[in-house]
Amino acid sequence: MKKTLLALAIASISASAFAVDTSSQNSKNEDMFAFDSMHKDQFSVSGSVGVGGYYDTGTKAFYDDWATGLTLAVNYRNNRIVGYFETDFMLNYTTDNETKGWGANKDQASNPATDVDKAWLGFDTGYGIASYGWENDTALDAIDGAGDNTYEFGLSAGDASDAFNVVKFQGSTSGFAYAVSYFETGDNHVTADKGVNGYVGIEQEIFNVYAGYETRSDADYDVATVTGNVKLGAVKLGANFWIENGDSDDLTGTNAFDKKNTGYYLSAGYALSEDLTLAAGYAANTVEKKNLKDLDQSYMNVAAMYTLAKNMDMGIDVRQDIDMGEGNEEETYVFAAGYYYF
Repeated sequence: MKKTLLALAIASISASAFAVDTSSQNSKNEDMFAFDSMHKDQFSVSGSVGVGGYYDTGTKAFYDDWATGLTLAVNYRNNRIVGYFETDFMLNYTTDNETKGWGANKDQASNPATDVDKAWLGFDTGYGIASYGWENDTALDAIDGAGDNTYEFGLSAGDASDAFNVVKFQGSTSGFAYAVSYFETGDNHVTADKGVNGYVGIEQEIFNVYAGYETRSDADYDVATVTGNVKLGAVKLGANFWIENGDSDDLTGTNAFDKKNTGYYLSAGYALSEDLTLAAGYAANTVEKKNLKDLDQSYMNVAAMYTLAKNMDMGIDVRQDIDMGEGNEEETYVFAAGYYYF
């Protein structure tokens, strides 16, 4: 799951204002279906401004890939009725329109763009939040990268990420976490693929561990994943494991061969101080293609994250390919960004 501007904001220790509370909480009224008159105190607004981008030795280009922009988020709670709306205003710049452009016209690569990233309404059942989202994260998004302690280049299972018409139930009770969601991969109900995913997990003060699964109705695609992390004083260790099965119509690739992708990502983070954290990770995966030789790939990345102030932080992550398989070049990738939260 790619870390976007918002994902970075949520992951940051300074971004608590973005976190949507999906754990249940008791209503102030005994009547479960009580609904107060709408007023401004039921809404809270937060946001972030970020500047960031990438560089890689393959294209020798600097490019944004939606890391620079303004995010605005609105939380709503009226007793047990909850809601969330988020929109992004992004600047997708690049120094190489030919290889890093988007759309039919490569000149569009450096234009600004807007996107309604999430919009959902839900009901707090007391055991979790049941919601419907016109566009929202799927259940598996919450945990598929739980083993990543780095800033940007962690690797995890290829879940659906943001989806449309998402019906989801998500919660946690007494250290036991759970979620399930139905989703569609596009905003056109007729043509979009439909899928379900979910997870169960154990959440404790020292460790968290989750098991998740996703499948599609049309594409020949399914994924199983186990993720987790553990805190050992100033050190935090994490791991993501996954097995994907699919073909050219799914997230695992673009060729016409059925294939299986088995991989893992291990990471460690060390808090040098309250403001500075260093981290490193190692990724490896094997792609099995029908009638072709297996493709083994691996890379490592190192990262640093620094908190400038209560509502300001920055980070850098450097990835070095170790083995991309026969005929593929090993490249170096750099990502750096800074964010202000309000």
